[in-house]
Amino acid sequence: MPYIPYGEEGEWKKRFEMTIPILLLILVLVIVAAKMNWLVGVPFIGDLFKGPNIDIAVIGNDQNLVKIIDIDVRKDLPVNYMIFKKEQLNHSFLCGVFDKYDMLILTEGQDGDTIELDQFILDECLKNFVASGKPAIVIKRAGTKVTGDNASSGWTMMGFVPAQCKTSRLCPDVDATSLSYTRISMYSKDLNNPITRAYDIEPLNFQGPGQIEFVSVIPEGGKPLLQAEILPGPHIQDALIQSNSGKVIYFAFHPSLYSPLLYNSIKNLG
Repeated sequence: MPYIPYGEEGEWKKRFEMTIPILLLILVLVIVAAKMNWLVGVPFIGDLFKGPNIDIAVIGNDQNLVKIIDIDVRKDLPVNYMIFKKEQLNHSFLCGVFDKYDMLILTEGQDGDTIELDQFILDECLKNFVASGKPAIVIKRAGTKVTGDNASSGWTMMGFVPAQCKTSRLCPDVDATSLSYTRISMYSKDLNNPITRAYDIEPLNFQGPGQIEFVSVIPEGGKPLLQAEILPGPHIQDALIQSNSGKVIYFAFHPSLYSPLLYNSIKNLG
């Protein structure tokens, strides 16, 4: 047995006993921080607390949307995405490619190239994706037209988009309305929905002058979540609509107007 001077063993036990409460306190702080999502933005450490990744299929090369995801969404949410351009979507495209994704975002594309899509993609791939119980976000005029068929509405074909344009039932030529404004105020119409719950105290205000482009829609089987008051006007528009059948969010305007809405939608739909 090695010689241990008197007192050294007692000092070691004393230090150990003092360390235990400190370690327990650190453990409690880490658990609280993880529960409050304070650690998700910390490099490396945050990855341990983000949970499973949210894999998103983005239909349409929309760089404004991707910018929001990269800057505002991915800093807190574990999101991965893959962009599918219009030229990638054709009759030979296998719908099974979407099976591995947790969410689908249907955009207009960078130059409006995914406003018009093939009937097979609309009626089989995208419709079946939502029918499987997975969430989707549809933005403005995305998917409203069918390739080679000006008399058929893509929205009607897909069925899960909870809105139609005001001009007609089929509305193959639905267009966005562009308005100049000095101020836009948005008010929550559903205080119980987690996507818009944060806006029950103060409305969202956008100071101008500026311009907003949106699609005039009326709910069909959906529930309006936000109401936009655009001044000068007055003009009131249901700006965000959620489908009652399936987890689908429809944006009447591009989310780049207010990126937290896209963040909230991905977080609460995913």
